[in-house]
Amino acid sequence: MLDYQLTSFSNGLKVITAPMKNTKAVTVLFLIGVGSRYEDKNLNGISHFLEHMVFKGTKKRPTVLDISMALDSVGASYNAFTTEEYTGFYVRAASEHFDLALDIIFDVLYNAKFDPAEIDKEKGVIAEEINMYQDNPQIFIAELAKEVFYGAEPLGMQVTGKKETISQFKRADFINWRDRHYTPDNMVVVVAGGENGDWLGKIKQFFDKLTISNQGSYQKIKENQVKPESLVSFKQTDQAHLVIGFRSIPRKDSRRPILKVLNNLFGENMSSRLFIEVREKRGLAYYVSSDLADFHDTGAFAVSCGVDINRAEDAIKVILDEFEKLKKSPIPDSELKRAQENLKGRMYLSLEESFAVADFLADQELLYGKIEDPDDLIEQFKKVTAVDVQKFAREFLVKENLNLAVIGPFKEKQKFQKIIERYQ
Repeated sequence: MLDYQLTSFSNGLKVITAPMKNTKAVTVLFLIGVGSRYEDKNLNGISHFLEHMVFKGTKKRPTVLDISMALDSVGASYNAFTTEEYTGFYVRAASEHFDLALDIIFDVLYNAKFDPAEIDKEKGVIAEEINMYQDNPQIFIAELAKEVFYGAEPLGMQVTGKKETISQFKRADFINWRDRHYTPDNMVVVVAGGENGDWLGKIKQFFDKLTISNQGSYQKIKENQVKPESLVSFKQTDQAHLVIGFRSIPRKDSRRPILKVLNNLFGENMSSRLFIEVREKRGLAYYVSSDLADFHDTGAFAVSCGVDINRAEDAIKVILDEFEKLKKSPIPDSELKRAQENLKGRMYLSLEESFAVADFLADQELLYGKIEDPDDLIEQFKKVTAVDVQKFAREFLVKENLNLAVIGPFKEKQKFQKIIERYQ
């Protein structure tokens, strides 16, 4: 379905070029295999902080204004993002400005000044970013859920870090982290969109002299949960925010298509079981959905919702009942086919423009080590049976895998803990 070429350089860099005939835009995306779970408690937040700092000035473009004006002057869209396992930087622009997009991303990544004065200013900016997330329980509940799932392990730490850690970072910390992880063999560069010039040759010119090797690693998860766990965070809110779910499979597990189908029919859209039962039938929540978290060595399948604080316990019971139904009753053929068709449609719709194509290709190569054609992924969804879904549910949606995180005006967790302990 996708027209692309994968090229491996001698220094380990993977470059994917994907020409698209029906657009005059181009996306240049660098995806690096490092995120918050590669940090220890003293460096928690360094990956995210570095993502901010590279845009604060280089030798060639001394200030943040020099960088932003160069991109804004051609109408480019640009940003960066940090997760637990990867960091990304991209520029989207008219295809004729590919050279500028590539030059700026490379420049900020490898020639950033990391000015101590700018670092000190950005500490305040990130502290406010942390405040913003903490003031928004619909967002912050995901961080608490990671904590109850993974505890003090790096995967359970906040991507942004905490104010106490970020306040200690020095210029040398950023340089060491960049040099350790931002290496050709730990990176995928993707160009997707309207073709204009020799993409591959120009990328090679930039990376030809970079030969340093990745020195990073992450701490593997110890899966030793034996009973349901909960975490309740007191906050004076008008709505209780919940995440309730189960430990699941890692990213490359062969059963991932089964979980994708299960998640889709359970809570991924407005005709899903959760949406109908929790919102439409009972009016318990405004937002409710399920999702899966994929990591190298573990995973989670969980429900997120915002509910009336006086009906939070009822909502948890209803959601647990819906999990139980997955184990007890086979999925009807009509529902299974609807989920499979929904996944197919979402896949095709998600690949309509240049950034989406670049992001898909980069994810596939960096995180999975191979690029699967979207049509092949759709075929995997179609092969999932009702028996597969029920077998998966019975294996993973069990009491000893269950976790609950709650934000709301609750001062003790015992009543919530009792509910999840009754789950079978």
